[in-house]
Amino acid sequence: MGALVIGLAAGQQVWAQTAAEPAHGVDGAAPATADKGGEIIVTGSRIARRDYTSSSPISTVSSDFIAKTDSSTLETSLNQLPQIASSASSSTNTQARGGQASLNLRGLGQQRTLVLLDGRRVQPSAADGSVDLNVIPANLIGSIEVITGGASAIYGSDAVTGVVNLKLRRDVSGLEVSGKMGVTGMGDGQTRDFNAIAGGKFADGRGSAMISIGYSDRRTAPFDARAYLRGQVVVPALPSSLVNVSASNLPSQAAVNAIFAGYGAAAGSVSRSSQLSFNADGTLFAPTGAVNYRGSRNLPYIYYGGIQQFTTTDTYTAQTPLTRYNIYGRADYEVADDIKAFVEGWYTSYNVTTGGAYANAGSSSGKILSVPVTNPFIPADLRTYLASRPNPNAPFTITRFMQEAGTRAERNDYDVFQLTAGLNGKIRSARLDWSLVASFGKTRALTTETGYPSSSALQTLLSAADGGRSLCSGGYNPFGPTPNSASCIAYIARTARNVTELKQTNVEANLAGDLFQLPAGTLKFALGANYRENTYAFSPDNLISSGDLANFLPVFGSSGKTRATEAYGELLIPVIKDAPLIREFNIDASYRYSHYNTVGGISTYKVDGDWTVIDGLRLRGGYSRATRAPSAGELFAATNLGQAPIGSPGLIGSGDPCDSRGAYRSGPNASAVTALCLAQGVPASLITGFTNTNPRVPFQAGGNTALRPETADTYSIGLVLNPRLASPWLSHISLSVDWYSIRISRAIGQITNTVALSQCFDGTVNPTFSSSNYYCSLLARDATNGQLTVIQNPLLNLASYKTTGIDTQLDWRVRFDEIGWKGKGSFGINTVITYLDSFKIKNFATAPTLDYAGTIGNQQIDLFADAHPRWKATTGVTVTLESVSAGMRWRYLGAMANAANVGTGGTAHGVPAVSYFDFDLAFNVGKQFTLSLGVVNAFNKTPPVLNDNVTGVLATDPYTYDLLGRRFYAGIKARF
Repeated sequence: MGALVIGLAAGQQVWAQTAAEPAHGVDGAAPATADKGGEIIVTGSRIARRDYTSSSPISTVSSDFIAKTDSSTLETSLNQLPQIASSASSSTNTQARGGQASLNLRGLGQQRTLVLLDGRRVQPSAADGSVDLNVIPANLIGSIEVITGGASAIYGSDAVTGVVNLKLRRDVSGLEVSGKMGVTGMGDGQTRDFNAIAGGKFADGRGSAMISIGYSDRRTAPFDARAYLRGQVVVPALPSSLVNVSASNLPSQAAVNAIFAGYGAAAGSVSRSSQLSFNADGTLFAPTGAVNYRGSRNLPYIYYGGIQQFTTTDTYTAQTPLTRYNIYGRADYEVADDIKAFVEGWYTSYNVTTGGAYANAGSSSGKILSVPVTNPFIPADLRTYLASRPNPNAPFTITRFMQEAGTRAERNDYDVFQLTAGLNGKIRSARLDWSLVASFGKTRALTTETGYPSSSALQTLLSAADGGRSLCSGGYNPFGPTPNSASCIAYIARTARNVTELKQTNVEANLAGDLFQLPAGTLKFALGANYRENTYAFSPDNLISSGDLANFLPVFGSSGKTRATEAYGELLIPVIKDAPLIREFNIDASYRYSHYNTVGGISTYKVDGDWTVIDGLRLRGGYSRATRAPSAGELFAATNLGQAPIGSPGLIGSGDPCDSRGAYRSGPNASAVTALCLAQGVPASLITGFTNTNPRVPFQAGGNTALRPETADTYSIGLVLNPRLASPWLSHISLSVDWYSIRISRAIGQITNTVALSQCFDGTVNPTFSSSNYYCSLLARDATNGQLTVIQNPLLNLASYKTTGIDTQLDWRVRFDEIGWKGKGSFGINTVITYLDSFKIKNFATAPTLDYAGTIGNQQIDLFADAHPRWKATTGVTVTLESVSAGMRWRYLGAMANAANVGTGGTAHGVPAVSYFDFDLAFNVGKQFTLSLGVVNAFNKTPPVLNDNVTGVLATDPYTYDLLGRRFYAGIKARF
C-alpha cells in the first residue's frame, strides 16, 4: 500500500492498525490516520514506516486551529505556538520587512526556520531565504507539522532550528465555497476572506485534480484610535526647522541672552550651543526646556525629558493593510501501474502598505540642507542670532520634519509563483519507492516610496535669491510651521520605486525501501540527491541610490547566485525488540553532504534514538549537527543605510552615552565616559551640555562575501506517556516532555546600534574606555556638533547563540458515549507549554556571554522577535455535541525583564505576565453548511508598556502583544 502522509502531535503515536482513536494535535483536532497495513511519512524523516512515532518532538497544527482566528494569514495562528517567537506579522508597521510575515522557531531568526510545502521547499520571499507566509492562503492547509531542532541532514541548509511543513488538503471532492469576515471592537481593522475550492477524479479514477482561488482583504487599524496606543512614539523635534550652526562658529552668549530676554526668559536659560526652532510667528524657542515655546502642548505635542517633543503615532497602524489574490492547482495521474505523475502550481499577488512618520530632511539620515544668510525668509531674531557669530556671513544648516509632504508610506507589491512537477512510483519486487521532483519559483517585489522630498529640490529653493518664488508659488519658507503652497510641495515631492527579484530552482531524486531483515526488524533506508539554485537581484531607484531622497539613506543595486549540490542517506536501524523493559528500540541515523559554489563542501548528520519501554511509555532523544550556508542576500547585498532607534539617555544601556542628561555621564565612570566622548569627536565646547538630537541613528549594513556557514548542535531528550487505560475517562490521554539544547556556532548576525553603543561604553567589555575598542570603532560622529552620523552594523560570523528549555504537551479527551452519556460528542483539553531556561548570546570569543532568557527588548537576532519569556503556553478546551462545537483558547506570556539591563546593570522596568482568552462556536446546518463565530482577545487585554516615552520607539512591543484589542469574526462554508 502506498505511503500516507499524516501529522503527529508532539509525543503521540498513530495506531496504523486500528484507527479507532487517532492522535490529536494542537487544539484537539485529529489528523488523518493510516489504513491497515499502510505506512506513514512524518516530517523529519524520509523513511516511510508502519506504526511510526517520531523520535523528534513534533507538534501538529490542525486546520481547525488555524480557522479559529479573525485573520486569513497563517502567521497569526502559528505565532501562538509556544515554540515560535512572534516575529514580523500583520501588526509589523515598518518598512524593514516590507509587510512580510515570517516564522521564527525558538527566537533564533526566521532565516533559520525552514518552511516546506508538502515536504518540499517553498519559493523564498526575502533575500535571507525566508518564506513569507502571506503567499500561502490558510484555507488550503490541511495540517501543519512543526519539528523543532536541527533537520539539515534531512532537508538541507536553513533547517537549523527546525522545520514547519505546510501540508495541503487532498480531500476535496466537489465544490467548496467559504467566506469569513472580522472586525475589531473599535469598528476598524476589518478583514474579509473568500475562497472557492473544487476537485474530483477523472479518467476512470486514474487521475484527480483540484483548483482553488481566493481573495483576502485586511484593512488598517490606526494607533490613535486606541487610547492605550495614542502618543506612544515621540521624537525630540517639532514639525518645524531646527537651526544648526558649526561648533567653531557659535553665536555670542550675549546675543542669545538678549534675544530671549525679549521673550521674558532669564539670562543663561538658553545656551549659545542649543538648537533652536521657530514658533508660528517667527520667534525663536529652545526645544530643550521649551523656552519661549508658544505652540500647543496637547497631542501630538508632549513635554518629556526636558524637551518639547512631537508624537508620531498618528502615522502608525496596529494592523498593516493587505490585499491578496491567489490561485492554486494540482493534478495527479497514474500513468502506469505503480507510476504516478503530478503537476502543481500556485500564484499569489498581494500588496502591503506600511507607514512612517514625516520625512526628516537635512538630518544625518540624508544630505545636509545649507541655508545662505541671504535667504529672504530668515526671521529678524534669527538674523540677530546669526550676525553675532565670528563669521556672520557663513551659511548655516537646518533639519526639518516635512509635514507638508505628508506621511511617508511604502507600498510593496508582490508577485510570487511556483511550479512543481514530479514522478513517483514503486518497484514492488525490490520493495522500493522512488520519486523525481523539479520546481521553479520566482518572487518579484515592487516597492514604491511616497512622502519623501528631494534634497536637491529643497536645496535649490533654499539657495534661491528670491526664496524660490520664481520656482513655485510664494516660495519656500522653512522657518516655522507655516504652510507652503501646493506648487512648492509638488516641486519637492518625489516617488521612488525599487525592484527585487528572487528565483529558486530545485531538482531532487529520492529512493527508499527495505534492505534486509535484522533480528529486531527490517533495516530501512533512504537515499537522495538534489540540486538547488537561488538568485537574488535588487535594482534601486536612482533617487535612492544617489541619496537625493530626503530621510532615505543611499541603497545601491546588487545581485548574486548560490548553487548547492547535495546527497543524503538515512538508515532506520531496529536494535532490540521484545526484551525486558525494551519493547522496541530503534536508531534513526542520517547524513548529508552539500557542496556550495560560495562556501565549498559541508557535512551534516543526525542520530536519534526511540525506546519503547513498555506499551504507553516511550523515551526518545538524539543529537543533530545542522548547518546554514549564507544566503544570496547575506553574501551579495550591496551596502545600504537605514535608521534604528537608540532610545532615551535616562538609563544605562539606552540612548547616546555621551548625552549629558544620561546615566553614563553621571555614573561612577562619568569622567572616563566623558574622555571617551571627546576622543570620539564630541567638541570640547559642547561636551558639558551635549545632548543627542537624533533618536534614530543611521546605520550602515550590507552583504559580506567572506561569511562562512554557521553550524548548530542540537540535543534533545524526551519522555512520552500514552497509556491505553481501561477507564473511559483516561483512555485518551497523552503527555510528552522534551528537553532541548541548541547551540549555534559562527552564527551569522549583526552588531546593532544599541549593542555597539552599550558595549563600547561598558566598563567590563571596554575596561580602559579606549576609543580603539572594536565596538567603539563602529561609531562615527560629526566633528562639528558631536552627533552620531552613522553606526556600522557589520554582518559577521559571531561567536555563538545558545538556548535551552523544556517543551510539555498534554492531550486529554473524553468521549461522551464511552462514559454513558447520550449523544455523540466529546470533551477535550490540549495544552502546550514551553519553559525557556537560557537564551545566550556571545558576540566574539573575548566578549561576555549574555543571557536574555526571561527578557524583552533585545533585537540582535531578529528585529521583530525580541521577547524571550521564561514561560509561554497555549491551552485549548473543546466541547462537541452532535452538530455543535464550542471552544476556548488561553494564550499566556510570562512576565519579562527589560533586556536593556542585561550586562549593563541598568534598572529599566520590564513587563508583567499577560493572558489572552479567545472563544469560538461552530455548528453544522445539514450536511452542506457550517457556520462559525468567534471572539479574539475577548476581555480586551491591553498591551503592557515597556518603554516609557523612550524617544523613537514604541512604548509597547508591537510584535509580541495584541495591539488591536477585542475583535469578532463570523464565517460560513458551503459544500456542493
